[in-house]
Amino acid sequence: MHPEKIKQVIQLPAQQRYDYCVRKVADTQEVWGLYHDGWATAQVGGKVAIPFWPEAAFAQACASGDWADFQPRAITLDDFLSQWLPGMASNGQLASVFPVPQGSASIAAPDDLLRDLQHESEQYE
Repeated sequence: MHPEKIKQVIQLPAQQRYDYCVRKVADTQEVWGLYHDGWATAQVGGKVAIPFWPEAAFAQACASGDWADFQPRAITLDDFLSQWLPGMASNGQLASVFPVPQGSASIAAPDDLLRDLQHESEQYE
């Protein structure tokens, strides 16, 4: 991915990055997390939030600080919709959608992200 595109997308407001992420994930059929002896997590309002990105380059841009040893790892959209999001919902976890190095992420309930991804995926059928 061109560095200028990365820079432009990272500078979008959180809601626009969320929308971009949903569209891109539905299109490519994969979502990205950061992994190193387990998946990267963050704390949001006393709950565990798992960060997800639409492309490896964006995940790599956040692999610093507490996540310095983490590497981008793909999750198929099928697994994400059928296992990850339902499991996160039952565990009381949240999805941190498209965090960036400087700025905030959109925090979504797994059920909301599931609905948005299913709705967007229907546009590709």
